[in-house]
Amino acid sequence: MGKDGKALRRRLARRLIAVQEEQRQRLSRELHDDLGQMLASIALELHNVRAGSGELDDRLARATVLVDQLSAKVHDAAWNLRPADLDRLGLRASVEDLATMLCAQLGISCDVDLEALSSPLSREIALTLYRIAQEALTNVGKHAEPSRVSVTAHIHDDRMRLTIEDDGRGFDGGAEPGPGHLGLAGMRERLALVGGELTIETAMTKGTTVYADVPLAG
Repeated sequence: MGKDGKALRRRLARRLIAVQEEQRQRLSRELHDDLGQMLASIALELHNVRAGSGELDDRLARATVLVDQLSAKVHDAAWNLRPADLDRLGLRASVEDLATMLCAQLGISCDVDLEALSSPLSREIALTLYRIAQEALTNVGKHAEPSRVSVTAHIHDDRMRLTIEDDGRGFDGGAEPGPGHLGLAGMRERLALVGGELTIETAMTKGTTVYADVPLAG
């Protein structure tokens, strides 16, 4: 493929990502505003109902718990699709939230040093780094079983490096990606579209470190 063909493919891929993000934002808004509000109304009605019999009261209590659980899942799905804090609070606070939320869920230590993410970044690069952090931390939560996670960012030679490290199970970096690591290819491709690069250091029982490097200037 010639230079022009590669440039066209890159433009198309970047446009596809932009369209996907727009769709995520729309779906997130619909989940939060429409479905979330409906579930909240149902929960309120269930909380206010008094059936007058022990059996029905127990069933209503179970239904209330299920609705509350579904509401929490809808909220999480909406947040994952399009985190409002990324636009409102910025990249640093948003990635900090991802890390601290994961570590709180796992009940483990979390080292965070993301001062560098306060530097001015294009919207495309900021969103790319956010999605990389989100994917990497999701993988940690699903597969790593760590006792510690570290999320840091540093600037060197006009490049930003975001590092996500855990001391968990690790995996064979030389093997074909399994179902738990298919997202690595997508992370690598997404970084490449903004001139970035993904590096993985891992080994069985030795933990995993993900490095995401992006240029600070075009």
